[in-house]
Amino acid sequence: MTPEPRIAFDGALRRRVYLFRHGDVAYVTKDGSIVADPRAVHLTPQGQAEADAMGGMMADVPLDKAVNTGLPRTRQTLARILGDRDVPTEEVPDLEELRSDRAQAAYEQGGAPDPVPLPDDLDEVAYAFLNAHEPGMRYRNGEAFEDFQARVVPAFEGLLKKPDWHHMALVAHGGVNRIILGWALGTGLKTFGQFEQDTCCLNVLDVDQDPDDLSIRRVLVRAVNATTYDPPKKDRHLTTLEGLAHRLKEARGS
Repeated sequence: MTPEPRIAFDGALRRRVYLFRHGDVAYVTKDGSIVADPRAVHLTPQGQAEADAMGGMMADVPLDKAVNTGLPRTRQTLARILGDRDVPTEEVPDLEELRSDRAQAAYEQGGAPDPVPLPDDLDEVAYAFLNAHEPGMRYRNGEAFEDFQARVVPAFEGLLKKPDWHHMALVAHGGVNRIILGWALGTGLKTFGQFEQDTCCLNVLDVDQDPDDLSIRRVLVRAVNATTYDPPKKDRHLTTLEGLAHRLKEARGS
């Protein structure tokens, strides 16, 4: 299905972005440590099922461009969402997830061989995003939130400057999606810690652009953190980072 161009009331070209987070992965090993290279994790069986279900929901949605970040979990999620559809696909490494100290080392050194010991203060894991807007703040001694924003926003805007699509599927990461949502609302890092992004969730953005030069006129947020499982969030009480901290706490207790 090839999407037809949509036009806003004032003549702007209205382009649709379907922004997903990847499906479930496991960042904690069986012995209770954090995986050596979080960039290399793959979808769990649960994550595969989530992506398949999202693919079913998206089956009759027209798409003419698909993007992932180049990491296995986003490649795998996108492949399952697309199914057997033939959609031009692109990888954008600058949309990789926010990197902790260990993930940053793995990125720079091509992989780190040893598992990571448990953090001493698990509150720092559970609520690592709440102070993202404060100057100089870093994610677990790794990438600075300001630097993260400075690489994600231009990469996303670069996709908006390309004229080869009308409806784009973009599978990225929880932190990346928070940056893009903050960009859409004009709030930047101030709202980074207030958004939640469940595994394999969907956000829907409409971006109104000038039909001649693709300059942005306005952005509309149509959906945030929608999932095929538990749509009313009845059983979703912990955030994803609280869930990670909880698994680490259980491992520490054992």
